[in-house]
Amino acid sequence: MKLLNKIWCVGLMAISIALITPKQGRAQDGGYVTDQEFYDGLQPYGTWVSDDRYGNVWVPNVDEDFRPYATRGHWVLTEYGNTWVSDYPWGWATFHYGRWRYDDYYGWEWIPGHHWAPAWVSWRHGRGYYGWAPMQPGISITLSFGRSYRVPDNYWVCAPEAYIMRPDINNYYVPPSRSVTIIHNTTIINNTYVNNNVTYVAGPRVQEIRQVTHNNNVTVYNINNAPRPGVANVTNNTVNIYRPAVKAAPDAHPARVVDATAYRNQHPNERIANHANVTVDHTNAAKLAVVARSTTPDNKVVRVNQPANNRPQATPAQPNVAQPVKGQRQQAAQQQAAQPTRQHGNQPAQPAQQKATQQAQQQAQQQKAAQQAQQQAQQQKAAQQAQQQAQQQKATQQAQQQAQQQKAAQQAQQQAQQQKATQQAQQQAQQQKAAQQAQQQKAAQQAQQQKAALQAQQQVQQQKATQQAQQQVQQQKAAQQAQQQAQQQRQQQAQQRAQNAQRQQQAQRQQKPKPKPEPPKPDANQ
Repeated sequence: MKLLNKIWCVGLMAISIALITPKQGRAQDGGYVTDQEFYDGLQPYGTWVSDDRYGNVWVPNVDEDFRPYATRGHWVLTEYGNTWVSDYPWGWATFHYGRWRYDDYYGWEWIPGHHWAPAWVSWRHGRGYYGWAPMQPGISITLSFGRSYRVPDNYWVCAPEAYIMRPDINNYYVPPSRSVTIIHNTTIINNTYVNNNVTYVAGPRVQEIRQVTHNNNVTVYNINNAPRPGVANVTNNTVNIYRPAVKAAPDAHPARVVDATAYRNQHPNERIANHANVTVDHTNAAKLAVVARSTTPDNKVVRVNQPANNRPQATPAQPNVAQPVKGQRQQAAQQQAAQPTRQHGNQPAQPAQQKATQQAQQQAQQQKAAQQAQQQAQQQKAAQQAQQQAQQQKATQQAQQQAQQQKAAQQAQQQAQQQKATQQAQQQAQQQKAAQQAQQQKAAQQAQQQKAALQAQQQVQQQKATQQAQQQVQQQKAAQQAQQQAQQQRQQQAQQRAQNAQRQQQAQRQQKPKPKPEPPKPDANQ
């Protein structure tokens, strides 16, 4: 009994130490963690799978509509550029370290990485839309900007540019069938941000976002290093996110790893990937988790690793139950502390009945200790879940308040812009009306001038015609007068000739003809 009491006290002390000891591994003050942090921290939320090409990859246990950098999260602007703020408790790791890829059997897989970034994505813009897609493993930032790198069409998520900063941006995503058409009419955004000789993909610039969202007050948040993993918290103008410096550890490994090929061969019809819309089958993902967490796993499919770096081995959890890493370590410590110590030395053997009684007592004590440890773990889990729910509710309320404030500001700005646009439209209409009136007046003046010129020209032509007619009349009159004068002269001449002839006849009648003298007779003497 003394030995059991001693063991129980040691177990309680271990639990107390585990409860009060803060989690290490901060990025601040030169601290760092190893990639064992990923293996332990993500184990409760998914399944680690051993891939022939990429090594240990993580398959999340999520809803069917899950897509990286799209589900349960939104974009905010920070000094590093566009930063993805996830609502998942494991989002601090999977959306800021490493890469995502879509496997034809396991669906979305996360490949761990050691470098932090605001988001490992590619950006495109055009035709009033922004598009982003997870950057595949092995692709550098420089290569992602080149023409040789082609992101699969079904990786892209598109949203109207005006809603890129909304906390509820998931309500404005374009259906995947339209995203392909939109992406083919966009250009890549190769904007980067360099800090301490580290280059980050920044995405759209602040000035551009303020222009397309019609909001000159778009907030640029600061990033603060959170002390422990969890949901990113946006408070005032700061994004609190856990982002430790991560170093590779040769002896780091998940507690349990599923052999990708062996599991696929055993379950060929339980594919997790849903190729129709690049999502996952939640039921088959849960089946994978059950196999991985089995108390008696198939060693041909599941590899159970020994704890690394003196870490206790994680106890298999039920699928779909997201237990904190800290709770897992405490539970393992309790189980380890509750185990009886072996006897050493050459002690005499006890009688069979006494030995059986002691074993029964030990089993009862162990069951009691396990139950108490389980109750404490459940209480701790409930407290942590309540705290997480409170934090999530607080974050949701803050996000809603910010969204309402942004919406009110956007509405006010839109109203001001509409009023300004209305005034500009009225001014333009007035200017157009004045211009039209001026043009009409000018056209009327030109028409009057043309009419006056035409009338003057007609008058000149009429005057000219009148003058010509008068001249013709005068000429005709003069000709007639000349003809009349000529006729009169001819008549007068004829009359004079007639009168002369009459006078001659009268003179001839009045005078008798005298006999002609006879010619003298020739003289004979001559």
